[in-house]
Amino acid sequence: MPLIGNIEDLKWTYEEEAAAAGGSPIPINTPNLEVRVILLEPGVYPPYHAHHTEMDEGYLIYGGRGLIHNGGETFHIEKGNVLLNPRGGMHHMKNIGGDGLIEFNFRGGRMPSQFILPGGDPPPNPDPETVGNPARTPVSYIQGNALDMMGRFDPATIKQTGLPAVFSTEFLELRIVSFAPGARPETHRHLGEVDEATLMLGGRLHFYIDDDEFVAGPGDMVHVPGGAVHHVENEGGEDGIIFNFIGGRLPAETEWM
Repeated sequence: MPLIGNIEDLKWTYEEEAAAAGGSPIPINTPNLEVRVILLEPGVYPPYHAHHTEMDEGYLIYGGRGLIHNGGETFHIEKGNVLLNPRGGMHHMKNIGGDGLIEFNFRGGRMPSQFILPGGDPPPNPDPETVGNPARTPVSYIQGNALDMMGRFDPATIKQTGLPAVFSTEFLELRIVSFAPGARPETHRHLGEVDEATLMLGGRLHFYIDDDEFVAGPGDMVHVPGGAVHHVENEGGEDGIIFNFIGGRLPAETEWM
């Protein structure tokens, strides 16, 4: 079923022993795309790690605030921040707030993404708050706030230019787009080795994916496999806002129908 579930039900509370034994759950797990929803309790940070270089990793800080340690530098993040991790860089994140930090993590490219620890016995895993090397601002890894980077669906330009992108690499593309009431892109599919997914940030949209159809609302996550025929329609009275990303071998060719 393309409707994966709601982020509140999918979020997984990070525990060191469970993570070491089997890793975090991956609600969308394909050769092109991995999606995780991780909850860090206050004061918690996973091991310092990296991923292989034939992929890119993005984050949406869905809730809370934290301190990221990346390549020996640290910087603060908060709810709504969107990030693109430097490819192959060592990194981890600590929850420095009083509530749970919810990390919506999406990776595109050649999967599995791997979990690579630094050399050493044991591998170094410094508390980000003890690193003491703040990154220069503005931090290039932070793309901005999700709602500030939102574009609008324009039926006049969709076939020529597509939806406006927040970032676009050879492995991962992100778009944050609002659909006005009545908006309906034409039916289409993406060709090649790709997978597409959407996190609903606001409003409600009716999804049509091959033989499945359903309405998704705030916090719902949807998976569109590569080659699936699909479109959305806003049948409600308020804007539908999507956090939409494609992973795999990009750019993907889009076939309109």
